[in-house]
Amino acid sequence: MQRYVSGLVRGLLFSAGFAIAAPAATLTGTVADPSGLPVAGAQVSVVDRVGVEAQTPVGINGWFELKTPPGLAADAKVVITAAGFRTVEIMAGAINAPLAVRMQLAPVVDSVRVAGSALDVPVSQQGGSVSLIPRDEIETSDQPLALDLLRTLPGMVFSQTGNTGAIAQLYARGGDTDYNLVEIDGVPVNAFGGSFDFSHIPTEELDHVEVATGAQSSVYGEYANSSVVNFVTRDPNAPANVDVVAEGGSYAEHRFGISGGGQVAGFGVAASASRMDDAGPVPNSDYHNEGALLNVTRRMGRQTFNLHADFDSWNVGEPGPYGSDPLGDYTGYDLISRSRNNFGDYLAHYEIEAGERLREDVFASFFLDNAGYTSPYGFSFNKDLRGQGEERTIISVTRHYTMAVGASETLEEVRNTYVTDEASDTFPVRRNDTAVYWENRFQLGGHFFFDAGVRGEFVRTGAIATDGYSRPFFPAQTVDAADPKLSAAYVHGGARLHASFGTGLRPPDVYDIAFTDNPALKPERTHSFEAGIEQKFAGDKLVLDGTYFYNRYYDLIVILGGSLSVLSHYESDNIANSEAQGAEFRAQYRPARWLFVTGSYTHLATQILALNGSGDLAPAPFAVGQELLRRPADSGSGTASFLRGRVSGHVTGYFRGSDLDVEPTYGATAGLYRCPGFVNLGISLNIRLGHGLTAYGNLRNALDRRYEDAFGYPALRLNFVSGVRWTIAK
Repeated sequence: MQRYVSGLVRGLLFSAGFAIAAPAATLTGTVADPSGLPVAGAQVSVVDRVGVEAQTPVGINGWFELKTPPGLAADAKVVITAAGFRTVEIMAGAINAPLAVRMQLAPVVDSVRVAGSALDVPVSQQGGSVSLIPRDEIETSDQPLALDLLRTLPGMVFSQTGNTGAIAQLYARGGDTDYNLVEIDGVPVNAFGGSFDFSHIPTEELDHVEVATGAQSSVYGEYANSSVVNFVTRDPNAPANVDVVAEGGSYAEHRFGISGGGQVAGFGVAASASRMDDAGPVPNSDYHNEGALLNVTRRMGRQTFNLHADFDSWNVGEPGPYGSDPLGDYTGYDLISRSRNNFGDYLAHYEIEAGERLREDVFASFFLDNAGYTSPYGFSFNKDLRGQGEERTIISVTRHYTMAVGASETLEEVRNTYVTDEASDTFPVRRNDTAVYWENRFQLGGHFFFDAGVRGEFVRTGAIATDGYSRPFFPAQTVDAADPKLSAAYVHGGARLHASFGTGLRPPDVYDIAFTDNPALKPERTHSFEAGIEQKFAGDKLVLDGTYFYNRYYDLIVILGGSLSVLSHYESDNIANSEAQGAEFRAQYRPARWLFVTGSYTHLATQILALNGSGDLAPAPFAVGQELLRRPADSGSGTASFLRGRVSGHVTGYFRGSDLDVEPTYGATAGLYRCPGFVNLGISLNIRLGHGLTAYGNLRNALDRRYEDAFGYPALRLNFVSGVRWTIAK
């Protein structure tokens, strides 16, 4: 290992010297649709044998300018992707003038660098399921928060406790709420143990969103049991631009945001700042969010440096449940409870293209979330922090075989009001995760793509002090795990066959650790499989996709007691099991430049399985064979995006069948209830007034339906916002 590191360092130093000396080249051109109109927001990438070397979005007038490494290989490609258009590939050796690209209509959303792989693998060539929300959809949908964009993706079911800013949790393909790895520009931002509240990501700072469903721990490590959601912020390589948005509407909602970027003294810069306020529908349901972003990049020859800083602060009232009240125990709105958070994520990334066959990446990131909660019982806090370093080497062994090898070290720490020692003092709970991984990608004949990899995890939890009465002293412990990955895609003509298998792990959260007498709780595990077929019809204007998936959940942590105490010597243990399986169906239709229609439907079947060591026992108050909470059997969505002259917009709808939920005040111990299904329809309309000014309106819950995302917590009824967006762009 020492010889490898020493050789790697020498190679990097040699390559760095060459890279600094060699000047970068510049690629320019225009991107237009079949009629000659610009395709703003299209992604232009230079791709060689080890992946993406340089990338930029197309400006509002269709123009792009991209600095590329010197001495591009003859087999490097320029790849142009855009939502609703067929991907264009041009060999770099054939370019001798500014490009003038005409893209053909196609009902696809493709990209060459997305979640789901440590390598740069296009969506269309992956064996797993990957969904994208592109920048133009984010902008024209006129949603202030990313949550309402994610609701329309296949297999994504959210449960939100009422008003804007209230807690929103994701159940992806039947997985639990702490089974989703969430990243911002690749920086993991989950709490210790995996939980994440999706209510607070402002759209103003986003370029696009990537979602890979299925277990992904072989690529990303802990918490990627059901999905990976990566929020990608504004691109510092974009053409010079300034966006200003101001809006107001129902519930005294108002929002202001300003974003911009361009080249400054040889640096690419993107920055954003936003504020949102909402009075809410009932007392103590107000919401306030302030966010700021800065991205900086610099290319020197074959070297690239990237810096990312993102900060968000919010506070929200929590009036408690005020909807369905099966036991009649509501006493009125909670006028005291409030949550406050200061949330930041930071990244430094160094990349060097050491020739056409080798790329090195070094990442260093930090995440901090300071959360405070005021309730009728007083004030409590939770402080999460995580530091992570990673080195990745990508090697093109042959033209048909590329591999990525890497290592990462992660330190997590959490301090919580309710986790105390025998002197009733809080103390930090720390966990280290050392990981090594190896991913391999094979391409055969231009039609068959195969990925295989494995990640080894060495998870060490530090010693835990006794609380003086129920929790004894826990010595430090280490758990080893191996997470494999297999995926394949066959693409030929209008058909694409795809399949994948992967595993996931979730180490215990702070409450699992602190409120037990078990010193050796293991991570919860997931095994995930999917297979499907995608087929194009009607001259490639229609794409249909059907995917079967199966997820098995092992070693689930459960609290024991009563008749279950015979199953373990401890108060809690890894002895619970469950499963989820189903089918996803997608349709995408692009009959003309002015219309793009997408739809999806997911059928899901979940069940609780018997506890280890028992024939038919499940944790109270559940029974073996019962469905999992808040996982509806049926869900789906549909979106129609249109553009006619100066007018553009979206009609978006999603539905959910009934699901099993808990009594709103006291939880599952007070009983289980059916939460009725619902339909939600939204309409957004944008009118370009000229000189970069656009007026817009957004009608939410247009059918004025009364429904509850989470049982007992009414969703917002019919509401409306309107605003203006001023764009100055090159």
